[in-house]
Amino acid sequence: MYDVAGKLAVITGGTRGIGLEIASQLLGLGANVVLNGRVATDEAAALVGRHGEDRVLFDFGDVVDPDFASGLIGRAVEHFGRLDILIHAAGGPVPGTVMDLTTDVWMDAFAVHVHPVFHLFRAAQPALARKGGAVLLVSSVAGLRGCPGSVAYQTVKGALIPLARALAFDHAAQGIRVNVIAPGIIRTRFHQRMSDAAKAHNIANRIPLRREGRVEDVASAAIEMIRNDFITGEVLTIDGGMSMRVTG
Repeated sequence: MYDVAGKLAVITGGTRGIGLEIASQLLGLGANVVLNGRVATDEAAALVGRHGEDRVLFDFGDVVDPDFASGLIGRAVEHFGRLDILIHAAGGPVPGTVMDLTTDVWMDAFAVHVHPVFHLFRAAQPALARKGGAVLLVSSVAGLRGCPGSVAYQTVKGALIPLARALAFDHAAQGIRVNVIAPGIIRTRFHQRMSDAAKAHNIANRIPLRREGRVEDVASAAIEMIRNDFITGEVLTIDGGMSMRVTG
């Protein structure tokens, strides 16, 4: 079992939602964190009050910028003297069919969800390889199964899976593990525009466990993927059974 106490985790998209909850659970297990987001949030700031300024560092900016993404890793290593865990949770919805989307929106989806992994991993690899480490990419069940009206989102989330497996193969000998989590319908800001009727339909007809997911459900699964040091190149779905259905 990979002990996270005293380790350093860099988390993109770490100031809200799933990324923030993963940070909270890692801190509870004794890890230190560098949280990246484009803007500050009160929820993220509260972690400092609970765990102390020496364990939580904020680095605000957009990982779409390759120089910022690489610099984020460099600043984290310089501040803490190490890097053990890298989590890419930054992202957001990209609605629309292929006929709805502009070229810019299509390209931006890759710029946010996929391309940062290339730059972050390249910068982090030397530190991760020193004593072995864990990389976790946050995908979605939309990257595994069909989802109408979200062609760009499905494509970029799906792309994270072979990317993770390629990294896992190429860097296993260095002790670097790379895995993916694929959340389903989780009650975060991502789904705040969902109507009450759509929510009721999902619970009654689409999710066998008859409830939406919570960020705690996803974060606890993420922690297992990080701590279990005999798992690499795998995808763990956290969706209440939704994606196993044939119909509904």
